[in-house]
Amino acid sequence: NEKARGDEMFNVAKFPTIVYKSNALKFDGDKLVGVDGEMTMLGVTKPMALKITHFKCLMHPLLKREVCGADAEAVINRADFGVDYALGMGFKPQVKLLISIEAIKNPS
Repeated sequence: NEKARGDEMFNVAKFPTIVYKSNALKFDGDKLVGVDGEMTMLGVTKPMALKITHFKCLMHPLLKREVCGADAEAVINRADFGVDYALGMGFKPQVKLLISIEAIKNPS
């Protein structure tokens, strides 16, 4: 963990966050199937498309508010963001991201 947090990999002292900002939702009929956006990591911003593999909203029985959950995935080339650790030793630059999200609608 300390190796990954260090300046050879993710340099969390200088870049403590990775940010994804969406700019478009993709639908197949009324089904959400993708999100286009940009990811910033290590000060580098690149376009990133997320494939939505699951999306569902329902009324939470205890909170009495709408809750939505989603699973998304994407493949990035870590070297595009400057994470080139161990590439010369045969490790692949592609990384598959699996993202699970749950959101609760704020009362108006």
